[in-house]
Amino acid sequence: MIVKPDAVSDLELDALESQIPVQALIATHIAHCRALAVSPQGVLCVDAGNLVRVFQDGTRQFVGKAKPRRKVKVGELITVRRFERAQEDISPLGYNVGDESPT
Repeated sequence: MIVKPDAVSDLELDALESQIPVQALIATHIAHCRALAVSPQGVLCVDAGNLVRVFQDGTRQFVGKAKPRRKVKVGELITVRRFERAQEDISPLGYNVGDESPT
């Protein structure tokens, strides 16, 4: 039996898409809290351009200045290249077909 998906209106889709930033913020916060819970050495974070180590008790240790990943000038046009991989080339375990190491 073939089940057809329900049609979603543009209004419903816009409402769902508007929730993405909030859900991403919540998921990132939960991941940060979990990392702190399992790491006695602390978690590295970037705070105001500084690389800091945050410990489980909330204390922060300055590690160094964080370098920007890419320097850009105001108004500079950046071209983003998309890399897509065929789904059949990736196994469920994250290994490339024919490779012995994880991707």
